[in-house]
Amino acid sequence: MTTVSFKADIAPLFRPFRGSMMWRLDLADYESVKLNASIIHDVIQPGNGMPPPPFPPLTAEQVACFQRWIDQGYPA
Repeated sequence: MTTVSFKADIAPLFRPFRGSMMWRLDLADYESVKLNASIIHDVIQPGNGMPPPPFPPLTAEQVACFQRWIDQGYPA
Protein backbone atom coordinates (compact mmCIF):
# COMPACT_ATOMS: atom_id res chain seq x y z
CA MET A 1 0.00 0.00 0.00
CA THR A 2 1.33 3.42 -0.93
CA THR A 3 1.94 5.86 1.89
CA VAL A 4 -0.40 8.85 1.87
CA SER A 5 1.26 12.06 3.02
CA PHE A 6 -0.23 15.35 4.10
CA LYS A 7 2.01 17.38 1.82
CA ALA A 8 1.54 15.31 -1.33
CA ASP A 9 -2.01 14.01 -0.93
CA ILE A 10 -4.10 15.66 1.79
CA ALA A 11 -3.26 19.36 1.51
CA PRO A 12 -3.87 19.31 -2.28
CA LEU A 13 -7.20 17.58 -1.66
CA PHE A 14 -8.47 20.65 0.24
CA ARG A 15 -6.63 23.36 -1.70
CA PRO A 16 -9.32 24.04 -4.36
CA PHE A 17 -11.96 25.11 -1.87
CA ARG A 18 -10.32 25.90 1.45
CA GLY A 19 -10.67 29.68 1.04
CA SER A 20 -14.44 29.36 0.77
CA MET A 21 -14.98 26.88 3.56
CA MET A 22 -16.36 28.05 6.86
CA TRP A 23 -13.87 26.12 8.99
CA ARG A 24 -12.40 27.32 12.21
CA LEU A 25 -9.13 25.66 11.31
CA ASP A 26 -6.58 26.00 8.56
CA LEU A 27 -6.96 23.10 6.13
CA ALA A 28 -3.45 23.81 4.84
CA ASP A 29 -1.93 23.34 8.29
CA TYR A 30 -0.78 19.81 9.07
CA GLU A 31 -1.30 20.04 12.85
CA SER A 32 -4.79 21.53 12.52
CA VAL A 33 -5.91 18.84 10.11
CA LYS A 34 -4.28 16.07 12.15
CA LEU A 35 -5.90 17.23 15.39
CA ASN A 36 -9.32 17.46 13.70
CA ALA A 37 -9.02 14.49 11.35
CA SER A 38 -11.93 12.57 12.86
CA ILE A 39 -14.29 15.53 12.55
CA ILE A 40 -13.07 16.33 9.05
CA HIS A 41 -13.54 12.70 8.04
CA ASP A 42 -17.12 12.78 9.28
CA VAL A 43 -18.07 15.96 7.43
CA ILE A 44 -16.50 14.97 4.10
CA GLN A 45 -18.67 11.87 3.90
CA PRO A 46 -21.24 12.05 1.08
CA GLY A 47 -24.34 13.94 2.15
CA ASN A 48 -22.71 15.71 5.11
CA GLY A 49 -22.35 19.07 3.40
CA MET A 50 -18.60 19.47 2.97
CA PRO A 51 -17.27 20.85 0.86
CA PRO A 52 -20.11 23.37 0.65
CA PRO A 53 -21.86 24.28 -2.59
CA PRO A 54 -21.02 25.19 -5.27
CA PHE A 55 -18.22 22.65 -4.90
CA PRO A 56 -18.96 19.02 -5.71
CA PRO A 57 -18.66 16.47 -2.92
CA LEU A 58 -15.39 14.64 -2.57
CA THR A 59 -15.22 11.38 -4.45
CA ALA A 60 -15.23 8.04 -2.67
CA GLU A 61 -11.57 7.72 -3.67
CA GLN A 62 -10.71 11.08 -2.06
CA VAL A 63 -12.52 10.17 1.16
CA ALA A 64 -10.74 6.79 1.16
CA CYS A 65 -7.40 8.57 0.70
CA PHE A 66 -8.12 10.71 3.76
CA GLN A 67 -9.01 7.56 5.73
CA ARG A 68 -5.76 5.87 4.62
CA TRP A 69 -3.83 8.92 5.84
CA ILE A 70 -5.48 8.52 9.25
CA ASP A 71 -4.91 4.74 9.27
CA GLN A 72 -1.23 5.22 8.38
CA GLY A 73 -0.68 7.49 11.38
CA TYR A 74 -0.93 10.92 9.69
CA PRO A 75 2.31 10.98 7.68
CA ALA A 76 3.51 14.52 7.08
